[in-house]
Amino acid sequence: MEVICKPVGPVQANCYIVLNDENHALVIDPGDEGKMIADLIKGLGAKVDAVVLTHAHFDHIGAVDDLVKEFGVDVYVNEQEFDFLCKPEKNSSACFMGIPHMALNAKPAALKEGANKIGTFDVTAYYAPGHSIGSTILEIGDDLFTGDVLFASSIGRTDLPSGDAAQMKQTLNFLKSLKKDYTVYPGHGPSTTLFYEQSHNPYLLYDNLF
Repeated sequence: MEVICKPVGPVQANCYIVLNDENHALVIDPGDEGKMIADLIKGLGAKVDAVVLTHAHFDHIGAVDDLVKEFGVDVYVNEQEFDFLCKPEKNSSACFMGIPHMALNAKPAALKEGANKIGTFDVTAYYAPGHSIGSTILEIGDDLFTGDVLFASSIGRTDLPSGDAAQMKQTLNFLKSLKKDYTVYPGHGPSTTLFYEQSHNPYLLYDNLF
């Protein structure tokens, strides 16, 4: 499996194109620059199976409608954030000066907790609230796509609408409990590994920081 990362948009959120051995693709968190993403996929000759969202904040969804129109695919997201797609006050585009209020047309499909078969991909979804109510960690093979839950040496904020510090602490405890050294692909910044974060990330080491 190949993972291509493209930081997009005003806050450089990571969009991931995940390619399997059959040259099928999942697009994870297409936050902006839809034409660039579509052109890249077409240049690879890949067939897009779906768009999958770790959560539905504006910087992770901005190119969704473009890709749905281009490729005619479904968009999967935690059903607790279905209405985030069309409500600027929930997707946080209404929270920042200079960011256009975002309301999408896409009709989402439910990303179920546990095993999901999405096109040719096996995706395990772990509900991971804290950054937002529907934040979800995606396990695909040996990789974890953590959205804005876990970053390299840091974690996501909890002060946006539907964020919750107590829920984030529970999610971090879940991440501490995992025993496999996944490659971690976060919503912003560089990739890392789970074992490195478990042994170096202060938010996973010290309970009193959060």
